[in-house]
Formats: sequence, structure tokens, C-alpha cells
Amino acid sequence: MADLWMPGAARHSVGNAGAMDGGPSRAVWHITSNAKDWTLKNELGWFTGGGASVAPHLLWEPFTGEIAQFFPANSRSLSLQNAGGVRTNRTGTHCIQIETVFTQGETVNGKRYATVRDTPCKGLDEIVAWLRSLGIPDGWPGGAPTAFTRDTVSLDTWLHDGGHYGHNQIPGNSHVDPGPMPNLFASTPTPAKPSTAPKVSLGHVTYAAKHDPTAAQGHATYRAEVLLVEKALKAEGFLSSQYVDGSFGTLTVTAYARWQRSPAGGGYVGTAADGIPGKASLQRLGAKHGFTVTD
Repeated sequence: MADLWMPGAARHSVGNAGAMDGGPSRAVWHITSNAKDWTLKNELGWFTGGGASVAPHLLWEPFTGEIAQFFPANSRSLSLQNAGGVRTNRTGTHCIQIETVFTQGETVNGKRYATVRDTPCKGLDEIVAWLRSLGIPDGWPGGAPTAFTRDTVSLDTWLHDGGHYGHNQIPGNSHVDPGPMPNLFASTPTPAKPSTAPKVSLGHVTYAAKHDPTAAQGHATYRAEVLLVEKALKAEGFLSSQYVDGSFGTLTVTAYARWQRSPAGGGYVGTAADGIPGKASLQRLGAKHGFTVTD
């Protein structure tokens, strides 16, 4: 399973995760185009503060290779406008938005840079390797961006063709970034690194929640997985520390139901928020607290 948080990227979760609509995976490239400040620190402060409502997945500084991440890969981010009834931020199984800290014609250490292609592009290979691990194919369905102009692809292309896009190509949007891009695919595809995140089996925790808690208590694997879930519920403020014990008892079920009803947990109502883990809500919890979910 691919990492939902890019290895090596600084994690700055802004919350407000949202489910994807499914389909071919893609990435969209942007530039920050800030006339006043060209630093990652400035843009990071914006996207974790007043600009959280338009935050991307990744913020990339091509001169230093620094990368920050605001949303897990299985969530939509917020950098695109809709195309009528098409929720462009949610198109695909993954729609990874990358904001490059760059402004057309900016000067760094006395040298003027006209395009992202002219920068050192430090960290780019690592980003592309992670995108490949998510199943995003190499290639530009609308052609690689060649200028700071609109080059909108058809809605059919956007909905059905995975790969890489410029912000200037997305239906329903008016921006002209990112301008000419480097060759993203020059390096040999890097095999995805196996995830080092601990795993939680949906079947195990569901069994533990549905049955007498002591039924799974003697099984070390079940207890370890339930503990991960309980620690996450505690971190969310739904479970007191004295009940983080590896037993999916009544209080843990109640805490999990509160997670299901919360916006971050999916905003479930009625019998859908019964305190028995479902895959979608458990994946949301794992994405925030560092574990992956298996069937």
C-alpha cells in the first residue's frame, strides 16, 4: 500500500479531509505566484492559516527541495475551482495538487528565473516517485505546459485520463500556471517503498467491536491493533486514557461512534454511526494518526 503522506515531507495537516469520487489518478501542478514573498516559510504560513481553504496536497520549494504536505493522498485538496457540476478537486482516486513556491521572473541569489524549468528542481524526483507509487501514470494527457496561457482540456479528457495536468488545463479554472515545466519523467521509475506505517485489519477491529471484548483480548495482534485505534480516538478527544487498554469495549464503541459523527470522521448519522468501524471512517482515522488499514 502506498504512503498517504509522502515520505520526507513535513506533515502540516489542515484537517477538513474529503473523499474522492474515484477514477483514474492524476496530479495537478501549480505555482504560488506571489509578487511579495518567494519563501516556503511565507507560503506555509498562508496555507496553514488564512489560505487553508485553498490548500493543495504538497507545497514544494524547488531551490531547497523542502516539501510540506497538508492533506493525505486519499483526500481531496482545495486548489481547484469546480467545472459546473464536476467537483474537480475530487476527480479520480487521487488528484494530487502540487503548489511550487515560484513566481515567474523571480530573482534568487542575484539570478532571474523565468520558469520552474529553469530552477534547480531539488526534490522533484522524490515527488514524482511518490506520485508513481499512488498509481499516477507518467505523461500529460493535454500535453506538457509550454507557456503561461490557458490550454484547457476537454471535460471528457479530465474525467477519464489519468496523468499530469497543469492548472492552466483544468476545465472550470481560469489560471495560467504553472508555465513551462521540467521533464518530470526523465528518471527511471522508482519502485514504491513499502510502507513502514503500522497496519490495522478492518476485520480484526470489527470483530473486536462486535463481540465480547474479551474474545479478542487474548490475541496479541488484535490487542495491538485495537490499541492503535484507541490511541487515535484519545488523540481526537473522544476516549479517556484509562480506557486505552486494547479492549474494544462499550466505551470504545461509544468513542468510535463520536468519531464517525464528527466531520473529520465522515459526518455519519443514524445507524451509520453505530461505533462499529467501517473502512472509510477507519481509513480517515489512520490517515490522521499514522496507521494504514487492510481488509
